[in-house]
Amino acid sequence: MVGSPGQPGPPRLGLVVSKGSGNAVTRNRIKRRLRHAARELPLQPGMEYIIIASGQVAEVEYTQVQTWLDRALEGVRDA
Repeated sequence: MVGSPGQPGPPRLGLVVSKGSGNAVTRNRIKRRLRHAARELPLQPGMEYIIIASGQVAEVEYTQVQTWLDRALEGVRDA
């Protein structure tokens, strides 16, 4: 996850899911899971976040996705 200052207002989230992650149904499932998990994160207003996903997001338990995003957000805060 990458975060950078953006326009004032609510945080913005960008998702990158390559075709190598699976067919369109799988890619959309990955995006839905990431959006849902990101809603529960304490994202800072005025920041833009980019998540580059892998195909594993579609296969693992939802709690694992949350854990990955929590760790990634810690890395953004530390930077």
